[in-house]
Amino acid sequence: MTNSLTNPIVFLNKRTMVYANEITFLEADVNYTRVYFEEKAPLMVAVTLKKIESLFEEHGFLRIHKKFLINLNYADKSLLKNKMLTLPGNVEIKVSRRKRSTLRRNLKSKK
Repeated sequence: MTNSLTNPIVFLNKRTMVYANEITFLEADVNYTRVYFEEKAPLMVAVTLKKIESLFEEHGFLRIHKKFLINLNYADKSLLKNKMLTLPGNVEIKVSRRKRSTLRRNLKSKK
């Protein structure tokens, strides 16, 4: 069982709550958002990524593309190659040109 003090709970909508540290990344899909976990099946919620982004910023998440919000705990500087970032499960995510420097800065300060 996960300790709620070390793993904060975030409410995505009125019914759906998740533990922030279990999420690897979130992906926008028009007016929906897919939430990807390290060990669970993906979850789809009827909330835009823009609305969700503000909930996760304080928990170490960063928007790296108009379609992706990643958990910096699962990102590593060594996994950033060219325009792509590799996350657990060999998922490759494109990093937008304007967000690359912010991502590099955050990954550098993480260590």
